[in-house]
Amino acid sequence: MEIRSKGFWTALLVLWVLLAQAQSVTNSARYTQPGVDVLNYNFVLTLSDSTNQIQGETTIRFTRSDDRQSVWFDLIEARSDSSATGMRVREVRLQDSKAIPFSHRNDRVFINLPPAPGQPTDVVIRYDGTPARGLIISRNKFNERTFFGDNWPNNARNWIPVVDHPSDKATCAFTVNAPAAYRVIANGKLLDESPLPNGRKRTRWQENTPIPTKVMVIGAARFAVDNVGSVSGVPVQSWLYPNDSQKGFIDYRPAKEILQYFMDKIGPYSYEKLANVQSTTIFGGMENASCIFYNEKVIVGKKDSDVEALLAHEIAHQWFGNSATETDWSQLWLSEGFATYFSALYLEHAYGRDTLNAVLNQNKNQVFRYTSLKPKGTVIDSTTTNLNDLLNPFSYQKGGWVLHMLRYELGDDTFWKGIREYYAKFRNANARTGDFQMVMENVSGKKLGPFFQQWLNQPGYPEVVWGSRYDAAKQTLVIDVRQAQRTGTVFTIPLTFSIRGANGREVSRTAKLMMTEQTQTFSVPLTSKPGTVVIDPDNAVLMRAVSMDRTNGSVNP
Repeated sequence: MEIRSKGFWTALLVLWVLLAQAQSVTNSARYTQPGVDVLNYNFVLTLSDSTNQIQGETTIRFTRSDDRQSVWFDLIEARSDSSATGMRVREVRLQDSKAIPFSHRNDRVFINLPPAPGQPTDVVIRYDGTPARGLIISRNKFNERTFFGDNWPNNARNWIPVVDHPSDKATCAFTVNAPAAYRVIANGKLLDESPLPNGRKRTRWQENTPIPTKVMVIGAARFAVDNVGSVSGVPVQSWLYPNDSQKGFIDYRPAKEILQYFMDKIGPYSYEKLANVQSTTIFGGMENASCIFYNEKVIVGKKDSDVEALLAHEIAHQWFGNSATETDWSQLWLSEGFATYFSALYLEHAYGRDTLNAVLNQNKNQVFRYTSLKPKGTVIDSTTTNLNDLLNPFSYQKGGWVLHMLRYELGDDTFWKGIREYYAKFRNANARTGDFQMVMENVSGKKLGPFFQQWLNQPGYPEVVWGSRYDAAKQTLVIDVRQAQRTGTVFTIPLTFSIRGANGREVSRTAKLMMTEQTQTFSVPLTSKPGTVVIDPDNAVLMRAVSMDRTNGSVNP
């Protein structure tokens, strides 16, 4: 997921405030039912132009590992028959049409069932109502009516009955009855489109790979569709509003190359297609499985690095977040940090190291600014009472930097081997940070506990004040370094210095020097006085470094 526009991060800070006011969800609430596992959802929806009310019938197949006779599914309820928003459950029955007892309270549908431990159970929930959120029914910038799912973090419950938590993944199918003027997009493979009486049409999509509810969606609008091609048998499509299609088809064209890059570097793509869809939703991009929604305003009509980076971010989510899914929202960096860094890795592949460094520096500055607002904040955060507050530079930019530093720590070959093994192990499943750490430890043979603890669970970042002086008598370069962060925490920092001549060209480079104390001095044998000394020439550490200017030529890049 990404929110991107001109003045991107200013807008993001404003949106964080608005989202916090709009929805407060506590992590202490009980979101899941241990022992209950949803296998498949079959959603049947009816949309209309005369009202924002929807009609739904959902068949849910699930198993119970014990003999419990009561289960529940999330569905925001209408507070009364006259309520403007919310859903009213009309009937719950077994698939054999036998009506069964239920109650709809506290935004959950509670169902009483005969015991069937270990055996699949199919229940059908019939309901109707007007979604308050989750399914955004509005008009696009061309004043045309549109319908778009927008489920993150747990807004699916506003329009479909589900276990609305990232840990309970399931396959799904959507059958949508809508006015015939609309084209309908959803997860998975298109099964068919069929005309219906009274100027209507039925569209059926089916997703055969288990996905979390946050990325189960439909979109219905007037669309122009471009079949871009395929990558290893995966069709790539662009869905644009007709008035934007000429420009948008250009903007979305890099998707095919991006898909190829990630398939080559990470592993197989898990879904039946990749559709990039212009939408009227909240976020700049939302990584819905196999049908990514992008904000309608992100259209420029030319090859644009910002749009390409956005495409890469959302496409990377198809591996990290959608397929290898975080077990809980507190682990969001496994989704957003990965997408942030893998977008940067694609840009490095396409445009070179200088582009990667530019992105890293921009991301670093975002971490610095946000840390000044939230000095005690950490990447892994299980205390936040509003899930939307997790959409911040700790989850995104700092999480991405953690991966970059891990790459530097392990080396490229080991890093990529670990990424591929992590994806292979947790493809179409759920993972926690400890799972990722274990994989990276296994492939590298290194104990990485201190690294993960320091960068993910410890607040702040190193603020390094440093200087160098040349001791001609001892033919030694003396480098003094001090950690000046006010948190009082001392970081373990791998430091490298570039030794350069008077012309600015690198003459030599120090080995990796490990700083483990608040103040340290390093002595480096050197036969002649350097022209300049540069700290962290590879831009490999998330730190703010300031030169003490104790000698001519000591600089901070």
